[in-house]
Amino acid sequence: MDASLAFTLSIAFVILGQLLNASTVLIDKYIVTKTSISRPGVYVFYVGIISGFVLILLPFGVVNQPSLHTVLLSLDIGFVFVASVLFLYRALKDANATDVVAWLTAVSVLTTFVFNSLFMHEKLPASFPYAMTLLIIGILFVGHFRFYARSFIQVILAGTLFGLSVVLIKILFSTVSFVDGFFWSRMGNMTAALSLLLFPTIRRHVFQVTKNTTKKTGLLVVANRILGGLAFLSVLYAIRLGSAPIVNALSSLQFLFIFLIIFFLGKYMPELYHHEFRHGHVLHKALSACFIIAGFFVLFI
Repeated sequence: MDASLAFTLSIAFVILGQLLNASTVLIDKYIVTKTSISRPGVYVFYVGIISGFVLILLPFGVVNQPSLHTVLLSLDIGFVFVASVLFLYRALKDANATDVVAWLTAVSVLTTFVFNSLFMHEKLPASFPYAMTLLIIGILFVGHFRFYARSFIQVILAGTLFGLSVVLIKILFSTVSFVDGFFWSRMGNMTAALSLLLFPTIRRHVFQVTKNTTKKTGLLVVANRILGGLAFLSVLYAIRLGSAPIVNALSSLQFLFIFLIIFFLGKYMPELYHHEFRHGHVLHKALSACFIIAGFFVLFI
């Protein structure tokens, strides 16, 4: 494929993926705060288990037997992913979605470049310090320093692990086909989710919630994971076509999409999003979006 066409398609797929990701984050916020699946550990278990839907690919003979390297790398991806979303859901439970995603975006973008330079031996771009400055200014504008210390640490950990997972996925796709990479990385997620049952507290809550969850909530979880799966596929394909750091830099669009969705639709769910646009905060969040997007563009210079 022509390099310019591959780059254009990579950008298009990551934009679609981040729009879908923004939608799933807002639904995640609703699920962990307003439904019976309010414990992040339980929700992470369900999210990981749903990844097992890829088993339907086995009868079609499109999945190849993995090497030991593929298995180990897929397990690494799975455990990093499960840990990252666990920290993310814990942060979403206690903090505003726009605040969480702004910090998550900036941290994951920066750590992707760092991990990429460590594992893929790619040099950091000369514009990296300037982009980092703009991203930090952006997240300070949006955060208003309103995080609890616990939520702040959880967002930092989630962003760092997301950055690591992007690079690990890029490594996996550099050694196997797209179908194999998608299948075995999802199996890694499922394995990591099953390992949560080793913790007695999570195991007990999983069984309790399973009994008490309504059909409506269950369908919402499944529908949201379908959206998440489509978003993941879009981002995966974008990574395969392009550069992992640049694809992750475009995750800044997720914050912009969340900002716009809440701005236009928040009035229909004021009990969930009324804190997102308190008096005096709209300008700060708009400025934050400008700085974060500017940081993304600087990375391309």
